Amino acid sequence: MFLKLIFSVFFILFINLTFAATAIGHAPIGVSGDHYHKANEIMLSIKYATMQMKGNSLHSQSISDQEIITSQVNPFASMSGAPAYLSVVPKKMEMEMMMVGGMYAPSDDLTYMGMLMFMKNKMTSNAYKGSMDRGYLGSFETNLDDLSNFSFSALYRLIEIDDNRWHLEVGIDKSIGSNDNQGTMLTPMNKFMNMTMPYAMQMDGATRLISGLTNSRNLNDFVLGSQIKKYYVIKDKNWAFGDKLEISSWLQKSYDDSLAFSARLLFTKEQKMSGSSSMIRSPVQSSNPLNFGGRLLEFGLGANKVFNFFEKKHSRVGIEILFALKNNKNGLQMDNDYKFVLGYQMSL
Repeated sequence: MFLKLIFSVFFILFINLTFAATAIGHAPIGVSGDHYHKANEIMLSIKYATMQMKGNSLHSQSISDQEIITSQVNPFASMSGAPAYLSVVPKKMEMEMMMVGGMYAPSDDLTYMGMLMFMKNKMTSNAYKGSMDRGYLGSFETNLDDLSNFSFSALYRLIEIDDNRWHLEVGIDKSIGSNDNQGTMLTPMNKFMNMTMPYAMQMDGATRLISGLTNSRNLNDFVLGSQIKKYYVIKDKNWAFGDKLEISSWLQKSYDDSLAFSARLLFTKEQKMSGSSSMIRSPVQSSNPLNFGGRLLEFGLGANKVFNFFEKKHSRVGIEILFALKNNKNGLQMDNDYKFVLGYQMSL
């Protein structure tokens, strides 16, 4: 219902507002920190994103529930009463993110950017008996709804000529959610128990250094853009998701000054997890630190629309959907399916 309401509001905005500036001056809405501002400019933004994951792969090869529960050893099998093989299999995961942010430029060369993220995760899993015939017991859901991250970055202009722009980004990202969230799970003994949820349903509490380089080049009615960004873990709380590298390239085409369409390739490489939690011991793949990290290639299509929503206020609505082309992940993990991003930005 909430998503339908958003679509309705933005559809009205797309077709009825007075347009200003150019839409092609902005990267696809899913790209963060793609532009800087002139001295004393302020920009406020809000983005909504949802990501879907479904199915499982072992070293990039699709694997069924039955294969998982009969061939994948439970790393916590030595615990009293624990099954010898994995007995809970993730079926689907839905992630929703709401990002509220702002930018301020004290000078033409320097822009500050801050963002606060709220996250809501829902995972549906199948549970099987821990021994004997390994029969299906049922499915259950676990949920996470929490503040996720706060980030603050500085964007520094390197080069700006008529058809070519380069800028650097340096910042800090802090995971501010809890890393010991609990949920009710169906156990291999066919009982519902309140347990510490696996890593996929936790925030790691880590602090990361952000570094990035972005380029945008104008080619008549086209814009060719690229961005490389890395997140390095510099402090954690016993465990942390691995360092992450993102390389993004996009091509945009103007329909007119107010509307532009985009195509984008996004490559993500994430290192393995570091550390572990003594509280996370459920017989599911996402409780094993070895089953994290890897490579992901996505392809996205998007559109930008700019307009004057308030007098003398330059605004942008952006929409983008990305599809997973290649999942190449470490160990046993769920496959990414698609990601949808919808955003609104206003320059003051």
